[in-house]
Amino acid sequence: MTDDALATAERFYALLDADEIEEFLGLCAEDVEVRYPAAGMLPYGGTWLGRDGVARFLDAHEEAEEILEFDHGPMFAGGDTVLVLGRFTGRARKSGRTWSTRFVHALTIADGHVRRWEAFFDTASAVAARS
Repeated sequence: MTDDALATAERFYALLDADEIEEFLGLCAEDVEVRYPAAGMLPYGGTWLGRDGVARFLDAHEEAEEILEFDHGPMFAGGDTVLVLGRFTGRARKSGRTWSTRFVHALTIADGHVRRWEAFFDTASAVAARS
């Protein structure tokens, strides 16, 4: 399962990087769950359910921030879980301020689909850049 999970995670980021949103959504399970911190403080923070929820999450993120850098680095797999280390730099569209953070994504993968995508990053920097 670990090799399959890693291959699915690599495809997940390749599709996201290529802005292949329809194919990206197809890689997500129908009942996928996305969890991003800072619900109520960031437009894309909170829990997003299903493929429609993921599409709304991506739209909310796009409306809130311009992505200047999104580098996903090493991936570590155990069973159906893949942890991804990376770095993000964005510009808040509301204020024009840039901010950077390292992140960890925890992906849960089953049957070749992403079932859960949870993010951990410096939310204080993201919130401060919006004001």
